[in-house]
Amino acid sequence: MKDSLFREGGPYSIRRTGPEEHSLSIPIPADECGRIARTCPSDSCSPGYFRVKPGTGLLEKAGQSYCPYCRCTASPEEFATEEQIRYAKDIAIREVEKGVEQLIKDTFGLNSSGKKKHDAGFVSLEWSYKPGPRGAVRWPAEEELRRVVTCPNCGLNHAVFGIAIWCPDCGDDIFMAHVHAELAVVLAILSDLERRRNELGIRVAAKDLENCLEDTVSIFEAAAKVTVMRRLRSSGEEEEKIQEFLRRTVKTSFQSIGRTSDLLLEHFCLDLSQHIGEKVVQRLRDAFEKRHPITHNLGVIDRKYVARALTENLEGREVRVTEEEVRQAIDDAGRTLEIIHDQLIN
Repeated sequence: MKDSLFREGGPYSIRRTGPEEHSLSIPIPADECGRIARTCPSDSCSPGYFRVKPGTGLLEKAGQSYCPYCRCTASPEEFATEEQIRYAKDIAIREVEKGVEQLIKDTFGLNSSGKKKHDAGFVSLEWSYKPGPRGAVRWPAEEELRRVVTCPNCGLNHAVFGIAIWCPDCGDDIFMAHVHAELAVVLAILSDLERRRNELGIRVAAKDLENCLEDTVSIFEAAAKVTVMRRLRSSGEEEEKIQEFLRRTVKTSFQSIGRTSDLLLEHFCLDLSQHIGEKVVQRLRDAFEKRHPITHNLGVIDRKYVARALTENLEGREVRVTEEEVRQAIDDAGRTLEIIHDQLIN
């Protein structure tokens, strides 16, 4: 009779590691793109959830992985999600159930059908064993991630929530790679503009342009805020004071290039015009100011826009946005964010 609940080998490479211990090698299920879910071991990290694609990144791991949000460092096993752990336990329990069934069969000498017949002349006995249903193994129910980026340093293909900072494989700062990936999505939408204009009409194409400009401003604002927060944290500022600074001082400043320039100069001694030139500053200002009537007034020019943009356009008319203008704004915004990141972080 075998004295183990586990049969060594099999699809999970089961092997005995001690008198009462066995190890199982259970593959982690991947999504349709080949990425597996990971979660930060730090309880204080938010969102802490991401995906990585095995076979990309570092070919020889150093035995540690990194959280792309907080850079928590731990062994790869510690980044397993709750669903993956539950899935592994389901499989282990099922293997134990199979082992118990086999032990019972071995103990009573039952055949593969779970039966044994004993014929003793006038008396004929038959034993029969029918095991109950085994526990179900449920596939891990993981979250969907849509922001995908490839680390420019090690080549890791991974997906995150929002704009992350560090590469989960090599641990390098790849914040700007995430930013440029977001801007590339806007460029992809622009590339489809002519087709949508032909199929859906001028107004739809105009709305696409307006949305692309809004997205560019939103990406700029989000990236600038993250960079400022990182700078303040690295200087030892308390988190409560950082949030107060964002709430009371920053507010919506990064939606306007003029206010962005003033804030960076006053609080971080960073003169944007010195790094990117007055011409770029003016182009971004002209483009960003169009966001207000687009977002808040259906694209109709109001007095607030006239005052901010110093435009000669007549109040009540629609603000005009061109594809070239948006493409230039995307390029200028990316270059400006590079400067802000380099000056405040590096």
